[in-house]
Amino acid sequence: MPMPPSAIIRLDETDRLALQPGPVPADLDAHVQQANSAAVQRAAERLRTRLGDRIVEALDRPCSTPVAGTAHADAGTLPGRAEFEQWLTVEPRLIAGPGTGANADMELRDADGKLPGARFGHQLEPDSDTFQMDIHRVRQALADGVTLGVRQFDRWSPQLAELSDDLVAVSGADVFTKLFISAGTTSVTGWHSDQQDVIALMLWGSKQFQLGDWDTPEGGPPNQIVEDAVLNPGDCLLFPERHPHQAIPVGDDSGLLSIALLRHHNWIARDQVPAHLGVNDFPPSEELYRHLLRSRLRLCPDPGQLTGKTLLRTRVPGGAKLLGTAGNGQLLLSAAGSVHSATHEAVTVLARVHEAFPITVDEATSAMDPKAAEEAVAALLRTGLIAQLPSPA
Repeated sequence: MPMPPSAIIRLDETDRLALQPGPVPADLDAHVQQANSAAVQRAAERLRTRLGDRIVEALDRPCSTPVAGTAHADAGTLPGRAEFEQWLTVEPRLIAGPGTGANADMELRDADGKLPGARFGHQLEPDSDTFQMDIHRVRQALADGVTLGVRQFDRWSPQLAELSDDLVAVSGADVFTKLFISAGTTSVTGWHSDQQDVIALMLWGSKQFQLGDWDTPEGGPPNQIVEDAVLNPGDCLLFPERHPHQAIPVGDDSGLLSIALLRHHNWIARDQVPAHLGVNDFPPSEELYRHLLRSRLRLCPDPGQLTGKTLLRTRVPGGAKLLGTAGNGQLLLSAAGSVHSATHEAVTVLARVHEAFPITVDEATSAMDPKAAEEAVAALLRTGLIAQLPSPA
């Protein structure tokens, strides 16, 4: 295989099948493994301020019993109503029609189920399952007590993207979020259960959250309510897959983030291959599944002129793994669902950023040849394995 012109490139499937990798350098392999462990520990420290100690301690394994948590006083801010309103208005949004499973930004529900998208937007084309939002109709629906569900809201919120990445790192689970904006006093989902562990995190307003006993039929009512709590901003609840539950608005405008944690076994139980991770079959192990997981952080635009003080962070929440050495002397690296060919400098920079972000370019490239270091940082940014943090105001 010819020497790539870049310090790190993503290999296509044909390249990978043609490879006969040699041994892994022991010192660099140890550094990558140390970086993976350190990244998990640092992610757990950040999550403790957001979710509380008890929930973080329960994240590294499937949940067996409900766990309550709350943000520390110094946790910082999570997105509130103002951030949601900005998201709603910054560009046209797509609304899913009832029962379609359409790939849309949001859906609206009342106590009778999902509402027709045509009531709140304009059909994009004949027979389309999605509708372009009419913001005035959506705002009126919210005022009338309809619940709005926003899919994957963490992809639009930098704070929630960082939270999701930390959850991936600590739990080894893929993360799917849905933001429920509600008013009124009626649950629009009723008693139901989910096929994976879930964290309910209150962003603004309040909501009553109830868990029923395990014998609760789908749709309820339960024989016994085993957990009944009003969640206020910063409060959260982790509960096991298939545990019957319902959330009831208490009259004020509220935003509840539902965070689904899909682990390796969940896909097998569903008989559903996680094709969005770039695989055509079930990952054979939890370790491989972890290395397939992707960042929720957006790729940064063209970084422009980097300086030694530029701050970097990782975009591989599932960690990285050295697979061997290619015939050209470059290293083979697995991260974020892809296999890469990389120079020693690029792997070293990635490990340093992953281990101790935020970290400056100077810190990540210390004791390296300046030209090789510069190319390694630029290539890692282009490949999307690290990201440049905004400069402090």
